[in-house]
Amino acid sequence: MSQGKTNSIAIIGHTRGIGRAIADLYKDKGYQVIGMSRTNGYDITVDQEKIVDAVRDCDLIVINAHAGRSQLTLLKNMYGRYHDHRKKVAVITSTSGTPEGRDEDLEDADYQQYCADKQELIGYIKELQQDLLLRAMSVYDVCPDVVDTAMTKGLWTTLPKLETKEVAQAVSYCLESTFNINRIVIQKNAS
Repeated sequence: MSQGKTNSIAIIGHTRGIGRAIADLYKDKGYQVIGMSRTNGYDITVDQEKIVDAVRDCDLIVINAHAGRSQLTLLKNMYGRYHDHRKKVAVITSTSGTPEGRDEDLEDADYQQYCADKQELIGYIKELQQDLLLRAMSVYDVCPDVVDTAMTKGLWTTLPKLETKEVAQAVSYCLESTFNINRIVIQKNAS
C-alpha cells in the first residue's frame, strides 16, 4: 500500500461463514473492510459490474460468495478490468472441485453442481497463472476441505472440519505474502 493510503480489503460474501471470519480477522488487523453481499445490495449473480467498480481502490480482494458460476464470472470480469493493476485476489474454491475431494457418495444435485462450478473455477485459475507471470495482478486459489459452516451442517460428520478462522488465516497468508502462491489446499488433520 502506498503511504497515506488506508489499508482496505474488499470481501465479496462477508456476512457469515468463511467471509465473516476473514472480515473479522482483517478488522482486528486494522483494515477497512469493504464488505459486499446481498444484505447490503451486492448480489454476485446480478451486480457483477457494480462489484467490479466497487473494488477499484482496493488492493486486496476476496471472492468468497458462491452462487452457481458467479465466482468464475466475477473473477473473469475483475481480471479483464484490473489485470495490469497491483491487486491481490484470493478466491475461495473447494476440494469438492477436485477429483480427490469430491464426495462421489453424495448424490445431491445441488452438491454435484457445486462441485462442477468449483472445478471449473479451479481450472480457470490454473490456466490464468501463466498469464499472471507477466501481470501486476496476483490470484490465489484458496482451496479448503470441509469447513464447519451452515453449508456443511449434518454432512461429513465423521470427518475433521476446518474452522472458518483457519481458512481466514490461509487467506491472510496468501494476501500478505511477498511471493505468489498459486494454490493453497487446507485440510484439518485428524485428531
